[in-house]
Amino acid sequence: MRAAWIVVGILATIVLSKAQDKATVGDFTKSPTEHIIIQLEQPFVVRSVKGFIRRKQGDQEPLSNVLIEIQGPGGDSTITRTTTNGHGRFRMGHVAEGTYKFKTTLNGFQSVMGTITVSKKATRRGEIKIEVPVGV
Repeated sequence: MRAAWIVVGILATIVLSKAQDKATVGDFTKSPTEHIIIQLEQPFVVRSVKGFIRRKQGDQEPLSNVLIEIQGPGGDSTITRTTTNGHGRFRMGHVAEGTYKFKTTLNGFQSVMGTITVSKKATRRGEIKIEVPVGV
């Protein structure tokens, strides 16, 4: 009987952990090595979704193959994806004005989540710049 309670406790912990993961990342992709997600408080306000991602520590090298996902605008659950090139740069074409949630993902690095507001009122040269810390 005691073994049955242990199994039930383990299963409940796994289900709760999965539910907490889903609440944190929503429908975004979760890296198999993802343990820490940094939540940015300040939104990016840009005319178009473009920018670059680099390593936060050490030589701050550009990171290639980082998955960038945006969801929105507003309550729209559609997710659009792209990855950074060999120079750490990315661009998503034809993103309508509005507010989007975003997430960056790369195995071995902490993920970053936040908000992007696409607006014609943003500065012309504005772009998204993200530094990603090495994972733990």
